[in-house]
Amino acid sequence: MENKKILLLGGTGTLSYAVLKESLNKGYCVYVMNRGSNNEGLPRNVKIIICDFKDKKALEYTFADKRFDIIVDFLSREPSDIIRAYDVFANKCEQYIFISSACVFKRDDENLPIKEDSPKPNETWSYNTLKYECELKLQELARSASSYFTIIRPYITYNNERIPLGITPAYKYHRTIIERIKSGKPWFYWDDGKAITTVTYSEDFAIGTVGLFFNAKAINEDFNITTSFCYTQKEIVELLFTKLGATLNVANIDSKVLANILPEFRGILLGDRALDAKFDNSKIIYAVPHLQFKTTLDEGLDHVIDFWENCKSYKYDYAFDARIDKMLNQIGIKCNYIRYPNSHSKSKLIYFIYRYFPLNLARRLSKWI
Repeated sequence: MENKKILLLGGTGTLSYAVLKESLNKGYCVYVMNRGSNNEGLPRNVKIIICDFKDKKALEYTFADKRFDIIVDFLSREPSDIIRAYDVFANKCEQYIFISSACVFKRDDENLPIKEDSPKPNETWSYNTLKYECELKLQELARSASSYFTIIRPYITYNNERIPLGITPAYKYHRTIIERIKSGKPWFYWDDGKAITTVTYSEDFAIGTVGLFFNAKAINEDFNITTSFCYTQKEIVELLFTKLGATLNVANIDSKVLANILPEFRGILLGDRALDAKFDNSKIIYAVPHLQFKTTLDEGLDHVIDFWENCKSYKYDYAFDARIDKMLNQIGIKCNYIRYPNSHSKSKLIYFIYRYFPLNLARRLSKWI
């Protein structure tokens, strides 16, 4: 596979970095294209192309004389992205893989477990509908292209830096959750924590994705790549507390009430996390027989906790921490600021702004800190 060139549009996120590593393991020559703001941790044998995905002229100029065997698109979020990217890349590869989302599916009880041909779209969150529209646009454009497409739909996928809870702080800031729980502050779930959640470890996802490279079964096909390990939100939260050796301290709140108090999470909560998510993964197993979903949540959380406890460079999302405390206070649970280990001097000010000011104002004020 050494001469086969793979271009990852992205390359540093939870999904794309796992695919990058698996591609290297399989002997592919790997390129990544991004804006260059987070490439410090990329392996030395990865070839980096700096370009703005949103700038079509820059894409055309940068890739005018380049061709790849496979292009994996982790960046398209809406149809205009697919239109721009596919116009540039469609005839520069053999296989164009679009990473969509399993959130596109409707989630009524009669639709579970979800298969690739289950009803779509889930119109309760704009992210869901936009991703589905990307799929439709790709299928339309591919009719006149020399390459073929493959659509991949992950669900909640986590790595060593990410805790697979329903609502979390910004990526790279998940130590906030660990220190919050260890300090004795309460956490929460919604609707008695009954929502069924499928969580997939990133390395397992990557094996499935790379297994579709040059795979005849993947030609103009779509695949859900989701594990068989399913848990309720309550089980995930309780296991995390147990792993951290903390006394269980969890508030239960109605999802609609939670969405009203924290409107920034309304879409993801009511349009996804408060709904059951259980998948049939027989199609991907048929296409990639060597794929085994090995990592249970029990094992995965061990990896996450071990990573953060041994990580020497980390930050806390005090804005998120304040918003959670504000929400809990509104349902009668008192929470106060706690300075977590190695926090910066401005943490209390950020916390105060997001705890006591309206969200829009807090966001404006925080830009001055």
